[in-house]
Amino acid sequence: MVPVEMREMRAPRRGRIICIAALLFCGCWVSVAQAAVYRWVDADGQTQFGDRPPSDLPVELMQIPERPASDGNAEAQLSDQQRRELRRKMLDAYQEEREEKRQARERRAAEEARRKRACIEAKDRVREYEAAAGLYRLQPDGSRRYLSAEEFRASLQQVRDEVRRFCRQGD
Repeated sequence: MVPVEMREMRAPRRGRIICIAALLFCGCWVSVAQAAVYRWVDADGQTQFGDRPPSDLPVELMQIPERPASDGNAEAQLSDQQRRELRRKMLDAYQEEREEKRQARERRAAEEARRKRACIEAKDRVREYEAAAGLYRLQPDGSRRYLSAEEFRASLQQVRDEVRRFCRQGD
């Protein structure tokens, strides 16, 4: 007796195998047996297509061109070639996507490092401002102009705002 877990694992695989077999079977017989395709407009105004038309609505028989008959070997070879080309394009697209994701991660990491550095610098400036007896600005002639109490409070508030902007909890 097979455990329940094993039966549950086999079910999706069995379904996939049946689906693949059905697709292969249908693909082999598509060119041999083409069914008629009908088009009609249903009661909701939606255009519908099907192989069995409704009896109560006007239908239009669609003319679907048949595939030209060709050598089966050339067709299979062409399919293999197309399959290889498609696989190559898909692998290239995956590689490009991985590269874009890697670059995005690097940009985020660099931005996070800049933010942390700005946080540290802003915190250092707050400590320096709070410990300082006074602040000054250098004048063009090289002399110092000390800030008034009002200017000092505004400068201190500005660096505290920088701390709030750049720092997160845990920084």
